[in-house]
Amino acid sequence: MKETKDKRLFPLIHSQSKPSNGHRYPRRGEVSVSRCPKILKMIRFSGLIALILVLHYTDAFFPLMPGDHVIPHHMLRVAHTNKFVAFSAGLTQIATLHASHNDTVPYDRVFLNMGGGYNKTNGIFTSPRTGTYVFMYYALAQQNKQLQLDLYRNDDYIVGSYAHVTSDYGSVSNSVILGLDEKDTVHIKAHTDDYLYGQPDEIYTSFTGFLLVPDEGRTQHGSHGQGSLG
Repeated sequence: MKETKDKRLFPLIHSQSKPSNGHRYPRRGEVSVSRCPKILKMIRFSGLIALILVLHYTDAFFPLMPGDHVIPHHMLRVAHTNKFVAFSAGLTQIATLHASHNDTVPYDRVFLNMGGGYNKTNGIFTSPRTGTYVFMYYALAQQNKQLQLDLYRNDDYIVGSYAHVTSDYGSVSNSVILGLDEKDTVHIKAHTDDYLYGQPDEIYTSFTGFLLVPDEGRTQHGSHGQGSLG
């Protein structure tokens, strides 16, 4: 009698008979095959939602390689408006510079000045924040005149350029990546007596810089970032 009573109370455990549709009842712990697709869909959907939330709120899901700097997308607007630094300026006039006067190139037309680091009055960029920066400059000499310009970080010579073409216009250009601490300066300076060509509607001389990696400045890298020739 006890066995008969147990079978009535727990038919899914004890009964080996088949239901009328020909399928066996599932045992305890078994999942009906017909329900698997629905359960798998629910698991996949839940996993997808969890992945989206992780990617939205943190960048820790992906391991960073050395040198990587990841800005979560919800912070991009803040980063570009409050922390990103970039400037670009051009020369709209004929200019004669003298090294004896310690003259810098007076790039007087400002195309962009994010971060407010560039001063068009004296042509000097002052770093508003510590970081690794890219700088590029280009200049056109007056006809049959020489041109020799140097890029300086603070009082340190970094790179130079020279051009002189007889009966024509010579041009110079150079670029460099530098680590800067806050308040460091970068400017383009006359090496000798230099003659630059420029017009309001013909801008051939320009100076551009932008922040490449934040918070990785000059002093973080020791002596190799000082820019001295010795």
